[in-house]
Amino acid sequence: METKKLTAKQYLKFHPDQYVMVTHEFGAPIYVAPLMDLQIQVTPNKEEAELWSELDTSPSKLQYHIASTGYKGLKFEKVQ
Repeated sequence: METKKLTAKQYLKFHPDQYVMVTHEFGAPIYVAPLMDLQIQVTPNKEEAELWSELDTSPSKLQYHIASTGYKGLKFEKVQ
Protein backbone atom coordinates (compact mmCIF):
# COMPACT_ATOMS: atom_id res chain seq x y z
CA MET A 1 0.00 0.00 0.00
CA GLU A 2 1.38 3.38 -1.03
CA THR A 3 1.03 6.38 1.28
CA LYS A 4 0.89 9.86 -0.17
CA LYS A 5 3.46 12.23 1.29
CA LEU A 6 2.56 15.84 1.96
CA THR A 7 4.87 18.78 1.53
CA ALA A 8 5.17 21.23 4.42
CA LYS A 9 3.03 23.73 2.52
CA GLN A 10 0.30 21.12 1.98
CA TYR A 11 0.43 20.06 5.63
CA LEU A 12 0.01 23.66 6.81
CA LYS A 13 -2.97 24.06 4.48
CA PHE A 14 -4.68 21.20 6.35
CA HIS A 15 -3.46 22.43 9.77
CA PRO A 16 -3.71 26.26 9.73
CA ASP A 17 -3.72 26.65 13.54
CA GLN A 18 -1.27 29.08 15.10
CA TYR A 19 0.32 28.88 18.53
CA VAL A 20 2.14 31.10 21.02
CA MET A 21 4.72 29.92 23.53
CA VAL A 22 3.64 30.90 27.05
CA THR A 23 4.30 30.22 30.72
CA HIS A 24 1.98 30.87 33.65
CA GLU A 25 4.47 29.80 36.33
CA PHE A 26 4.62 33.27 37.95
CA GLY A 27 0.89 34.01 37.76
CA ALA A 28 0.46 36.43 34.86
CA PRO A 29 1.25 34.93 31.43
CA ILE A 30 4.66 35.56 29.91
CA TYR A 31 4.95 35.02 26.14
CA VAL A 32 8.01 34.37 23.98
CA ALA A 33 8.41 37.26 21.53
CA PRO A 34 10.32 37.36 18.22
CA LEU A 35 14.11 37.44 18.37
CA MET A 36 15.87 40.77 18.70
CA ASP A 37 19.61 40.89 17.96
CA LEU A 38 19.61 37.07 18.03
CA GLN A 39 18.33 37.10 21.64
CA ILE A 40 15.09 35.48 22.80
CA GLN A 41 12.66 38.14 24.02
CA VAL A 42 9.64 37.81 26.31
CA THR A 43 6.55 39.97 26.66
CA PRO A 44 3.44 40.11 28.84
CA ASN A 45 1.34 41.05 25.75
CA LYS A 46 -0.13 38.22 23.70
CA GLU A 47 -0.33 40.53 20.66
CA GLU A 48 3.48 40.91 20.68
CA ALA A 49 4.16 37.17 21.02
CA GLU A 50 5.77 35.20 18.22
CA LEU A 51 3.30 33.08 16.26
CA TRP A 52 4.22 29.46 15.57
CA SER A 53 2.67 27.02 13.09
CA GLU A 54 1.72 23.39 13.69
CA LEU A 55 5.12 22.36 12.29
CA ASP A 56 6.93 24.50 14.87
CA THR A 57 5.40 22.85 17.92
CA SER A 58 8.10 20.23 18.36
CA PRO A 59 9.31 19.13 21.79
CA SER A 60 12.90 19.98 20.83
CA LYS A 61 11.99 23.61 20.04
CA LEU A 62 10.15 23.85 23.36
CA GLN A 63 13.09 22.34 25.28
CA TYR A 64 15.49 24.80 23.61
CA HIS A 65 13.39 27.77 24.74
CA ILE A 66 13.04 26.33 28.26
CA ALA A 67 16.82 26.03 28.50
CA SER A 68 17.41 29.49 26.98
CA THR A 69 14.87 31.42 29.03
CA GLY A 70 14.90 29.44 32.29
CA TYR A 71 11.08 29.28 32.27
CA LYS A 72 10.36 25.65 33.13
CA GLY A 73 6.59 25.98 32.53
CA LEU A 74 6.72 26.98 28.86
CA LYS A 75 4.13 25.37 26.62
CA PHE A 76 2.50 25.94 23.26
CA GLU A 77 -0.98 27.44 23.46
CA LYS A 78 -3.34 27.60 20.48
CA VAL A 79 -4.34 31.11 19.41
CA GLN A 80 -8.13 31.40 19.37
